[in-house]
Amino acid sequence: MNFFNNSKVFQNITAIGISNIVGSALSALFWIYLAGLLGAENYGELSYYISIASITTSISLIGGPAAITVLVAKKVKIESTIYTFSILGSVTSAIVLYFSFTNIGVSIFVIGAVIYNLASSELLGKKFYTKYSIYFILQKVLFILLSFSLYYLIGPEGVLLGVGISFSPFFIRIYRGFKDTHFDLNLFKSKWKFITNNFFIDLTDVFSHSIDKLIIAPLFGFLLLGNYYLGIQILAVLAIMPEIIKKYIVPEDSSGTNTTKIKIITVLFSCLLALVGIFIVPKILPYFFPKYLESLELIPIISISIIPTTIASMYGSKFLAHEKSTYLVISNIISIITLISGIIVLGGLFGSIGLAYSLVLSDSVRAFFLFISNYKIRTKLI
Repeated sequence: MNFFNNSKVFQNITAIGISNIVGSALSALFWIYLAGLLGAENYGELSYYISIASITTSISLIGGPAAITVLVAKKVKIESTIYTFSILGSVTSAIVLYFSFTNIGVSIFVIGAVIYNLASSELLGKKFYTKYSIYFILQKVLFILLSFSLYYLIGPEGVLLGVGISFSPFFIRIYRGFKDTHFDLNLFKSKWKFITNNFFIDLTDVFSHSIDKLIIAPLFGFLLLGNYYLGIQILAVLAIMPEIIKKYIVPEDSSGTNTTKIKIITVLFSCLLALVGIFIVPKILPYFFPKYLESLELIPIISISIIPTTIASMYGSKFLAHEKSTYLVISNIISIITLISGIIVLGGLFGSIGLAYSLVLSDSVRAFFLFISNYKIRTKLI
């Protein structure tokens, strides 16, 4: 298949690409804008609550988003069953969180994020790329409008509340999922191993992207966490295109399409993006965030993470397509252990710079493990 001459591939990636570029860029830029609005300490505290909500969301999602995308792409009608367990889990989690933190924003965030993950995964699994794009952009626009308005009404808690409410359009897809498929416990049991593995993949993946904030806050304070989180948001902007490709290749790999060329191109492009983060962003940032001086040292290092993260995503899609998700669970666990150890040891020795190197090391270890695992599997098959 000639990738550049295949109009269908180009149209599908364009459908996902335009929405993700516009939506993700607006979202990421708004989070960066909030950094200047809130100040480093409040920004760090907000990231702390987001990390708690993200982990809780992952716990509530039975099977994880990837399981839905892969199974739906294979025409397995499991939506209603997974939706039931996940929504019940999110409501229970939201109640526990409210009594733990008395923050309604965190609770609404969890319920909304679960709905979003379920519905968007179903759309991608069915390869409804245009519909996915419409929903995606709508959510991002609502997120900005609601979060901005609610922030001025009730403060930082309003940001989380705005995020949660912005996911409401995806309720339509959940309703259709319940209408078009039936609750089937036997089907769920037959896919239990794959679903369980994907649950741990999603959980460990979220942990690997959230545990750093939960550790940095008590050890180094919200002020340093705010600077670190700004660096993470810059990385999110740089990673928009690789994330677009990831969303495209998971269902394509699952249905047997050859995506090797696009994976190679994506990894090469991530190297270019890393250079932008290393050399260009630090020169621009002081004009917009003069109070985030520590971020100037962190961002060039954090930007390197886009390369191993992209490589890991490309291999991850292949493992998911072949339902070999155990490798992803192991890679995420290794990454989490590396990240925690790095924060404690390197952060303690070198301060904020040590935290940035811990992130890069953690992502690199994950990518290397998946590379070695893929090589061993291919060797056995030859």
